[in-house]
Amino acid sequence: MPLSLSLRRQGPKRLPAAGLLALGAYLLVGLVIPLVIGKRGGQQGLTFRNAFGEMNSFVLDSLRGLDETIQYGRGQERWEEISSRSRRLSRLQERLSTLEGVQTSVTSLTILLASLAMLLLMLSAYLSGQVTFAQTLTAVIAMMGSFGPVAALSNLANTLNQTLASGERVLSILEEEAQVKEIQGGEEPQDFTGIAAEHVDFAYDSEQILNDYTIRVPRGRVVGIHGPSGSGKSTLLKLLMRFWEADAGQITVSGLDIRKINTSALREMESYVEQDTCLFHDSIANNIAIGRPGAGREEIMAAAAKASVHDFIMSLPEGYDTKVGELGDTLSGGERQRIGLARAFLHDAPLLLLDEPTSNLDALNEGIILKSLRETLQDGDHTVVLVSHRASTMNIADTVVEMSSARQS
Repeated sequence: MPLSLSLRRQGPKRLPAAGLLALGAYLLVGLVIPLVIGKRGGQQGLTFRNAFGEMNSFVLDSLRGLDETIQYGRGQERWEEISSRSRRLSRLQERLSTLEGVQTSVTSLTILLASLAMLLLMLSAYLSGQVTFAQTLTAVIAMMGSFGPVAALSNLANTLNQTLASGERVLSILEEEAQVKEIQGGEEPQDFTGIAAEHVDFAYDSEQILNDYTIRVPRGRVVGIHGPSGSGKSTLLKLLMRFWEADAGQITVSGLDIRKINTSALREMESYVEQDTCLFHDSIANNIAIGRPGAGREEIMAAAAKASVHDFIMSLPEGYDTKVGELGDTLSGGERQRIGLARAFLHDAPLLLLDEPTSNLDALNEGIILKSLRETLQDGDHTVVLVSHRASTMNIADTVVEMSSARQS
């Protein structure tokens, strides 16, 4: 009886070695190779994403300072820096591409060797009578054609290198802890009776700004703070807003420690106007309405009139619906500052903290705004802490406090 006929009668035997070979090849292509090479590419991807983010920040910074760059002839210097950063990005990208090429080559070689190994294994089994020709052909073709999904999984690691690096940058931001944590479930003053800083110390890293500093601001008064740059005037306002935490001493609002007052209640009691007002890419009305969400148009217009900006807004083609552009770059510094004041007037908090509120204004607009401040204070329910270098601005202050140096005692 021929051998082939005998094998057909007995039926083909199982060949576990073929299954183990396929499993090993799949694990090697889909898991081992991506992990080994991906481990090297992960750090490269993070370095690339960090450099890419720095490049974007530098370009944006250059665009924002384009006028100064042109004025002082620094264009060539900025261009050379952009070119240098671009070349560094190109080198990092080349390294990533090299790693991707290595992974692709190793994966392709592994697939080829695994397919060849399966062919030799099945051919040997066929010649020894363990499998039929049909089974041999099926196993080899199935092996060669089954690596598509596994190879796609392997190549996914190349894409994930930069994706995971980008995710790492986002997660690092989300994991940042606030230096000053918001208070919830704390105390809420029933009425504003004044604010005080008692023996306060504060330093930026090793630079001491305030040392054993004390100031009291009673309700219904205008307290002016005057002094040279670096004396801690703006820092004091930020401490009163609890943007920073005092290193020592105590700040109280209506007799309550500011660290025990609900943050939302504190923000309701205080309005803060900085020298440089940040405007969002939105309409003027919506930018002013930040001071009190849901405020009506008449309330917005009344606040703008107090800030001496209503007439300017009405002169615009779209009035209060005019878009201010990115970062408010379509407006002058004085116009942005008056919109910031309008926000504060709309918020109508009992305590108004003003940091150089008239620094970008001419004498006429300064006089109008100071007159509005004085009229606002006539009801006795509002208190103002006013920081300014201008003697004319300090004329409305009931008390002027001199901060003569960066280390107050």
